[in-house]
Amino acid sequence: MESESEEPEHPLDGLLSKHDELVRKEPQIAANIGEQLKHMDLESLPLTVRRRIRDVAARHKPANVVEVGAGIGHLSAWLFDLWQDEEFRPDRYAMVEAGGKFGIILTRLMRRYEASKWADVVVAEWLDIVANVNAWNAAFATTPDIAALEAPPIPHPIDLCIVDVGWKRQVECVMAAIPLLSNNGLLLTNEPDVPTGDLASLEGDEASSEEAKVAAFNEWITLVKMLNDTHNVGFVPMFGGTLVGIQRKG
Repeated sequence: MESESEEPEHPLDGLLSKHDELVRKEPQIAANIGEQLKHMDLESLPLTVRRRIRDVAARHKPANVVEVGAGIGHLSAWLFDLWQDEEFRPDRYAMVEAGGKFGIILTRLMRRYEASKWADVVVAEWLDIVANVNAWNAAFATTPDIAALEAPPIPHPIDLCIVDVGWKRQVECVMAAIPLLSNNGLLLTNEPDVPTGDLASLEGDEASSEEAKVAAFNEWITLVKMLNDTHNVGFVPMFGGTLVGIQRKG
C-alpha cells in the first residue's frame, strides 16, 4: 500500500512521494508488455515501484533521463505515457540495454510513442558507456573543439537515472552512475531483496546462489553507509518492493 507522511521528515520524502494528480491505473501499453514478460519468463519492477518512479519523474521534471536496464520497456512505457504531456517531457531520454534483441523491442516502443526526436536506445553495457562518457569528459576538458565533434552515447549530466539491473550488478552500476548525476540529479533504484541467509538448509547450487545474494546485499549496505556522508538516501517501502532515491546533499 502506497502512503506518505503528512510532514516529510527526510530531505527526499517530498520528492519520492505519491503524485495525487496522476492516474493510478497502468497504461495499456505497459500492461501489454507485462503480459509479454510473463510469456518470456522475465521479471520486471513491481507495479508499485514502476508507478512511483513515474510519479517522481513527473515531480522532478528532469531534462536528461537515463534508464539503465530498460529490458523490453515495461517501465519505459509508463514514462512514455507520462511524457505524452509535454509539460513533463525531458529534453533527452536514453534507454540503456545490453541485449541487442531487447534493443530492437525498445526501438519499436520508442517509435510507437513517436519519440525518436528526443529519445534514444543505447545497446551497450552500462560500465562501457560510463567509461566512454568519462573519456569524453576528459577529452572535452583539454580539447573541447575536438571532443564536441562526437557526442557521448548518453545525455549528461544526468538529472534522473533509473538503475534496474538485478541484484548481481546493482552496486557496481549504481556506483558508476552517481558521478554522472547533475548537481540536482536523482538516482532511483529498487532495493535488493534481503536474503534469507539460511545456508544450513541449502546444498550445492542453491547454497552458492544464496551465499552470492548475501555477499551482494552486504555490498549494498556498505554502499548506502558510504553514500550517507555525501548524499541523501531515501527509502520508500511499498507493496512488492522498496524504492530508493539517492541525491547529492546541498
